Amino acid sequence: MDNMNSVWGFIGVIVFACGIYAIYSFIKMRSTGDINASLLLGKDYTYKKCKNKDAYIQKAGPALLVFGLVAFVYGIIDIIHCYVYPMATADMVGMIVFFVVLVWFAVYTTKLKKEYF
Repeated sequence: MDNMNSVWGFIGVIVFACGIYAIYSFIKMRSTGDINASLLLGKDYTYKKCKNKDAYIQKAGPALLVFGLVAFVYGIIDIIHCYVYPMATADMVGMIVFFVVLVWFAVYTTKLKKEYF
């Protein structure tokens, strides 16, 4: 059972780091106007081909921030659950919310790519 908890704890650390990276990318995108291709676009798109960069940033920015905050919070909950104090219900609710937001983020940003690229 300890091996299983360490695997889940490692996933929590990855989700936590992803949340920090998404929040950092949101702040950088708002301050410099650079679109984070790895989180928002993928390898088939380049930010230079964007039809309206400012409008894209206005629409994609809040989604990126929501995703980052949810990933950050769920990562903290999962790390606490696996390494500090077991709280299975909070961890399960956090995981469900995280996956719902992850799917929403993927669908929403895909629609934005089709609209602006």
